[in-house]
Amino acid sequence: MQEHTTDIASWDLLPTEDGIRIGNSILWLDAQFTPDLSFLSGASSLKNRTTSKVIATEETCRLLAINNIRLNALVVAYNQNVSIGQFKLELLPSGAGLGAASLYVETRQSSLLYAPRLQPQKTGISRTMQLKRADTLILGAHTPYPPSHHPSRKKEKERLLHTMQAYIEQGLCPVLVCEPYAIAQEICKLLAEANVPLSVAGSIFRTNKVYESYGSDIGPYTMQHKKMDTPRVIMVPQMQEKEKKTIYPIPPGPVFMIDESSHQPVQSDIRRPPVERFVISATCDARELKTIIQTVEPREVFITGPYAKQYASELGSLKSPVIALFPSHLPTLF
Repeated sequence: MQEHTTDIASWDLLPTEDGIRIGNSILWLDAQFTPDLSFLSGASSLKNRTTSKVIATEETCRLLAINNIRLNALVVAYNQNVSIGQFKLELLPSGAGLGAASLYVETRQSSLLYAPRLQPQKTGISRTMQLKRADTLILGAHTPYPPSHHPSRKKEKERLLHTMQAYIEQGLCPVLVCEPYAIAQEICKLLAEANVPLSVAGSIFRTNKVYESYGSDIGPYTMQHKKMDTPRVIMVPQMQEKEKKTIYPIPPGPVFMIDESSHQPVQSDIRRPPVERFVISATCDARELKTIIQTVEPREVFITGPYAKQYASELGSLKSPVIALFPSHLPTLF
């Protein structure tokens, strides 16, 4: 495994605490505070307001506006070519939610695919992932590299559905805690297709409406109210804290969690212990990552994110060299 921080290959990638800069150009990748231009890969990549001018899809702008995050954006549709200086850019659907995108960058000499979050599985609620062959591939490592494969998404979704049905048959209202963008909509559709009654918290309700405005068929659901007359699944977002550190409440009932990884630390934000956990990730697992690398056929692969070092080590046996990419003064978690 190798570690680099500057002057990497022909692309001269500069990883910082605020995204990645491509050489001395004005183009950054998922930066929040650069005075230049930054590509934003999706709504889940930005938690707070940004001062940067961004390249993003219209859908991402709409989703962030739900949380009062207004973007100074160059709005680009999927598969539309845009030229910025020496670069020719194209946004590709990443499959990781409505508006989520990877960035394909091409010059006369080389090509790069920045794909920090990919979901190759068809979710039924957003565009299917697209890839292009590239000389350089940048991937993200946001959860621990598992010592074994995660349970399959299909089996976990089936297990989740059967569990929710069983609790409703008992006259209970199971509380399902999940990520409010992408995963929530996928599970809403799953429950709706099985005729499972569902109510969702306000943030998920508003996100669902944006999805539906772009043609996603999520199915029937209602807004969560304090008093529920009939048994139903109640879906709420993972806990967030307001400025005064007060915690959003969740309704009474048995709690179930949807996690990104079976190997990540147990979240400390659970308001009461969950009865059970399900692993349904918004992004691809380790096995799928290897397949993606083989499909893109890069000369080199770079891994960003808190687990970059671990992924670079685990994927080091591949044909293409795999390099952890992070600022030299910031050690990764593993």
